Amino acid sequence: MNDAKVTRIVLAGDPRLLRESLRHVLDCEPDFEVVGEADAGLSVVRAVVESQPDVLLLDISMADGDPQELLRELLANRPELGVIVLTNHSEQRLMERLLELGVRAYLHKNISPGTLKSTIRDLVGTSRRTVMITLPRPKPLPVKVPPDPREPPEPFAGAGLSERELEVLTFVADALTNRQIASRMDIAEGTVKRHLRNVFHKLGASSRIDAVNKALDARLIQPPWV
Repeated sequence: MNDAKVTRIVLAGDPRLLRESLRHVLDCEPDFEVVGEADAGLSVVRAVVESQPDVLLLDISMADGDPQELLRELLANRPELGVIVLTNHSEQRLMERLLELGVRAYLHKNISPGTLKSTIRDLVGTSRRTVMITLPRPKPLPVKVPPDPREPPEPFAGAGLSERELEVLTFVADALTNRQIASRMDIAEGTVKRHLRNVFHKLGASSRIDAVNKALDARLIQPPWV
């Protein structure tokens, strides 16, 4: 019998695609359970009250009014709630204000699914104050080096995947089924499966999730929540 604790999670974000993408990532884990969703400030409070989650994943850009007031109300009633903020902002003052309110993690949306999962697990089951922050890395300035005519040109990182295979993989990252992908691309479902087999082989992936993670790490596709 498995007595492992299941972490209850509420997803709060807009658009719906963001929540569906997050649900797809988290539902694959046996120790996670998505118990509620919300798309506006007042519905976030209602979802937390009704679902009694351990963790709230909150897209800070969707909160009605002042997000600090929303978080202040939530954490005043549920101080043990593990709030993880997802954001595109990297302003130092905003981050400091949210952390002062009791937010446990401040994550830029351009993170890997693995980082998100490990952050959730690190927040659960501990009484100590844990703060985890990820911010976008500054892009280095390009340095142009004249090519050596004796050396063959380096292949592009995504050259192994065809344009069609990358398109299929992007739809997979958006949590679409093979049938939905076939409909979007106006091709047969068997063709989608063939493209996926090629993607798995070229990326050395063992599953759809593994293929998406490897493509995200290699920056072949954009994260669905960006």
